[in-house]
Amino acid sequence: MGEGKEILLINRDREFLEAMAEFLRKSGYTVHTAQEMQEALLALTFYSIGLILCDNVLNDITGYDFLRFLKNDPLRNSIPFVFFVPINDQGRAFKAFELGADDFLVYPMEVDDLVSRIKEIMELHYPEETELPKEDINIPGLAFSPSAKISFLDRRKSKRKQPFPNFKVYLSRDETFWMPGKVKNFSRDGILVLTPLLGKPGVSLLVKFTLPQETFTIRGEIKHVAFDDFQQPVGIGITFTSDSQWAPVYEYFNSLITSTSPSPIPQISRKQPSQTVEKEIEKTVLLSPEEISELEESFLAASTLRQREESYELRFYQSLIGKQLGNYRAVCFLGAGSMGGVFRGWDSALEREVALKVISYELSSQESFRAMFIKEARIISQLDHPNIAHIYSIGDIDGILFFAMELIVGETLADLIKKHGNLNTLRGLDYFLTVCETLDFVWQKNIIHRDIKPANIVINNKGVLKIVDFGVAQKIGVPSPFREGSEKIVGSPFYISPEVISGGKVDHRSDIYSLGATFYHVFTGHPPFEGNDPKEILLQHLNRKLQPLKEKNPKVSSFLSGIIEKMMAKDHSERYQSYREIIQDLKYFRSLVIQAKKKK
Repeated sequence: MGEGKEILLINRDREFLEAMAEFLRKSGYTVHTAQEMQEALLALTFYSIGLILCDNVLNDITGYDFLRFLKNDPLRNSIPFVFFVPINDQGRAFKAFELGADDFLVYPMEVDDLVSRIKEIMELHYPEETELPKEDINIPGLAFSPSAKISFLDRRKSKRKQPFPNFKVYLSRDETFWMPGKVKNFSRDGILVLTPLLGKPGVSLLVKFTLPQETFTIRGEIKHVAFDDFQQPVGIGITFTSDSQWAPVYEYFNSLITSTSPSPIPQISRKQPSQTVEKEIEKTVLLSPEEISELEESFLAASTLRQREESYELRFYQSLIGKQLGNYRAVCFLGAGSMGGVFRGWDSALEREVALKVISYELSSQESFRAMFIKEARIISQLDHPNIAHIYSIGDIDGILFFAMELIVGETLADLIKKHGNLNTLRGLDYFLTVCETLDFVWQKNIIHRDIKPANIVINNKGVLKIVDFGVAQKIGVPSPFREGSEKIVGSPFYISPEVISGGKVDHRSDIYSLGATFYHVFTGHPPFEGNDPKEILLQHLNRKLQPLKEKNPKVSSFLSGIIEKMMAKDHSERYQSYREIIQDLKYFRSLVIQAKKKK
């Protein structure tokens, strides 16, 4: 079976699982097995799974819930999923298809029928690929041909030895939080292991080897980290000191070589498409004033670097899928914000779904950002409001800082703009009013959000608006966690206020500017200022006169255009000085709109 077409067989009955796996292997398939969700998620991390055959009930979760979780995971929701269940459960087929299953099979069934059905599903999802040309392929900077491939592998084998292909180990930083790994090759100095556990060169790690005669736990040091495809586990090179227990493990690996055939030549990984400039500009930035002046010449290089860093971060988030953090299990990764990643989670104590926000790997080692992350949780805990997500608890498990909060499932205003072009409607006006009233409540608590933008305003599946991501929020009068003199400029380039860019005084009027810029985008379908890089956009916020909303969308009322233009005055003293003033004008305008509709 080709790359990406291996089978994951999941069933709580170990005897049935092993018998069925053996049968499918004899039929020519590569099969991996699991009895519970965590085992299944590990298999999905380590192997190129092309089909999932799943029981209706696993050891730790129902098959239907597992399917639901996978369909919410953007990296795995396209893998074909087939329920393979006992005959007494065939009445649940409707539910399976409703959740997105590709097929619903019951056993016992004829062997030939099962193989035939698997073949049909595979052919549907993985049509035969066009064969690559057999002549030599010339890539700039790389001479590579079939004959060169063989000599390259021969040279590699002379330096490293290949152990049993499926030899698994466990890795940890502190002997409490162990992550799986698979040894790919080894030398007298150490090993190369594939693992979802991340680490940087120089970091100390414990590696647990389970040999037939004994289990060895050896401390080593990461020498290098290599990856090409963020959907595959990272490769970590680990060295061991000469006085460690590595020698007997090395000898054991040597003994495996004589009974192990070489692994097939790996295929070249498929690169993910690079992010667009627009997505780079939409991101929240934390910049010093000096860094602003350097953006223009470094933007393209920084964009490439960020893509690699994000791949690294995404690996860290992926490594947590299926892990238990206190009372909470991280079920699937939803996305990343300004301070960390967000997971759909399960509260095992209260048996409810939650959102888990985990501090980013890059920021977790910096005390100032850990302080900001804790501050975010404390700020949200003070904001008991129906339009702000509630926080439940905060925790620190093995250095992984996280908090659990209300899970919000829905679409952001950014999603709705992309879907509809603009929201110049009564509903869009209602959203505007709701955000104003919510931010007025936040201001009364002496807090400013500092990152108001369409992506941070969510409409949940019940139609309730929620303001999210208080990761860079600030309580007025409370010192920043950054050292004095190193205060960062915080915000998203499309929506940031002039005084934030220039390092001036920041208060609730800066949020008013960002809110005006946000709803300028909502009502016109375009951000107030556009450009090819962040610096160009930031300079326009400082110096360029705002184009009236009506010029970008003639259907926008002059009255509404005037409200937003006043919110976005360059000088904060010329803006609205309170949310109450904005709310009053918006309610008056809303009443005019409703009267006009009634007359029609």
